[in-house]
Amino acid sequence: MNDEAKKLSVLIAGCGSIGKRHARILSDLGVEDIRVCDPSVEQLESLRQETPIVRPCDSYEVGLEAKPDCVWIMTPPHLHIPMATRALTAKCHVFCEKPLSESAARADELQRVVEGSGCKFMVGLCFRYHTGLLEAKAMLDAGRVGRLVSVRALMGEHIPDFRPDYKQVWCPAAISGGAFDLMHDIDLAIWYAGQDVARVESVFGQYSDIGMEAPDVVEVLMGFEDRCCASVHLDFFQRPRRRQIELIGTEGVITVEFASWDECTVSIWSNAVGAWEHTTTPTNRDDMFRDEDSAFLEAVVTDAPIHCTIAEAVKSVAVVEACLATR
Repeated sequence: MNDEAKKLSVLIAGCGSIGKRHARILSDLGVEDIRVCDPSVEQLESLRQETPIVRPCDSYEVGLEAKPDCVWIMTPPHLHIPMATRALTAKCHVFCEKPLSESAARADELQRVVEGSGCKFMVGLCFRYHTGLLEAKAMLDAGRVGRLVSVRALMGEHIPDFRPDYKQVWCPAAISGGAFDLMHDIDLAIWYAGQDVARVESVFGQYSDIGMEAPDVVEVLMGFEDRCCASVHLDFFQRPRRRQIELIGTEGVITVEFASWDECTVSIWSNAVGAWEHTTTPTNRDDMFRDEDSAFLEAVVTDAPIHCTIAEAVKSVAVVEACLATR
């Protein structure tokens, strides 16, 4: 990473699991000036134990008063736009965790604030930096399976295994509530399609036996503007954990499978070859976060363009809103 990027000062707002991950990764990247804040003293101390170089702040306001170059907003979605606005007004570059917000309604307002500030703004659509998913995107863009016709995405895991407090975590009506928290796969379907969503249909609810008030199953159908559609399945109850995407084109199929964070298999059948080609690559969960953090910091110091923009992030938020409107 650019040495100038390592000299940037950073404030991380929110010390939950995602805040801890970004603090550790930024430290590993060589960023030394990292401040952190969180209303929970326990969360703050837990992050400091994991990444000792960080400096705790008494509040978000105190953190902004120190005039950091960049702010990482890792708080609940309803706080994202208000906190981002304050940071941008203070002339800080902002990296915001997904979803952008609980509503697409204020996205235009936020975009105007970004443009008026002259600062960079990036949303944490981390799977757009995943090695296997990027490889599939390159194959698709190279025309190896012809024109994309259909995207099929599936993500499921047994949330009681890794989040024992799951019954208390999600509000049933929240945009990131329950299985909707897995909305990265909605974003990926839109990313691969490369088109605006023209139609959304959805079925969701409590279908398993895990006792969650928020949806534990979500089924989404999207129709795009020009002869392309997508189906996305999300659930919080199945074993074993699975994550897979199929890209079905007029001249073949690409699949990506990474149930484990340790490896990813990308497969392609193209009419030109007439046989399956498989590539399995070792991976690490931190890699995509490291790459997105590096991309953001590099953009700040070199004025490179941001790819995970407000305009991109709001697309999946709007789809989830459309789903919730059907309840």
